[in-house]
Amino acid sequence: MLSQSVASAIRDAISAGEFQPGQQLSEVKAAERFKCSRNTLREAFTELTSERLVERIPNRGVFIATPDTDYVKDLYLARMALEHAGVLWGDFPAADRLIELAASARRFSESRDDQAVSSINQRFHRALVASLGSETLDEQMSSLLARMRLTFLLALPHLPNIHNEHIENNVRLATLIAAGRREEAATVSRDSLLKAYNSIRFVL
Repeated sequence: MLSQSVASAIRDAISAGEFQPGQQLSEVKAAERFKCSRNTLREAFTELTSERLVERIPNRGVFIATPDTDYVKDLYLARMALEHAGVLWGDFPAADRLIELAASARRFSESRDDQAVSSINQRFHRALVASLGSETLDEQMSSLLARMRLTFLLALPHLPNIHNEHIENNVRLATLIAAGRREEAATVSRDSLLKAYNSIRFVL
């Protein structure tokens, strides 16, 4: 359906940081940007509302979601479930590439390119879930990563190094997966997500 394609395009734009939390979405401008009718756009908004990426406010319009503590708790519980499963049971035929991906964030961190570090971080965590080979879980992770971007946009002014702090954890996690030490990797994954969650919830 066209509305699903439009919803996917908006979701990708949110993941890329092109919208700010709480930003109002003009139907006219959004329909022009995503080359669709306003009816199709409204159907896409309905889908994104169910994913908690946008919210409709009666008599005001549609706005990009603004994460709060309950939003973040729900988000991290979902991420822990999906990523834990990927780390334990996923198929990683080219685990060395996962290590390379995680390590590639180092040079962008050194040049203080936070956008690049964030994008690599998203690709890394998406790969953990993609290893399960489930289209349904991939779609869920895509939505969760868009929600993560909104969360980080709010948290970054208070936690400017949050992405950089997890680079070495990601490298260690990938190294453990490559070595077949899945239980240890799952512990690293859980602890890393818990640390991020506890940091973020105190600043929102």
